[in-house]
Amino acid sequence: MAPQPRQHPQLPAPEGRGVPEDSRETAAVREVTERLQSAYAGRRTAQEIETAVGEAYNHLRDRPVRNFVPVLVGRRARRILADLPDPSEID
Repeated sequence: MAPQPRQHPQLPAPEGRGVPEDSRETAAVREVTERLQSAYAGRRTAQEIETAVGEAYNHLRDRPVRNFVPVLVGRRARRILADLPDPSEID
């Protein structure tokens, strides 16, 4: 069976601020997702990482200053992932 292509989280457009799919912010958040997938390889599933990134993005989506959103998304997603139970400790 061939490996499935990477899926990027569907980033919701902020209310009243349509974020085009090709925006720099969306591309930067996708890069954050890819870096987290590399950093957490073998420890977190792609779905857990994409969920954490989506949750972090949703938390920041209404912020007026957009320049640092990808950095803040990465930091918040790392905190979310750190708070998840360690898969090796689950029976």
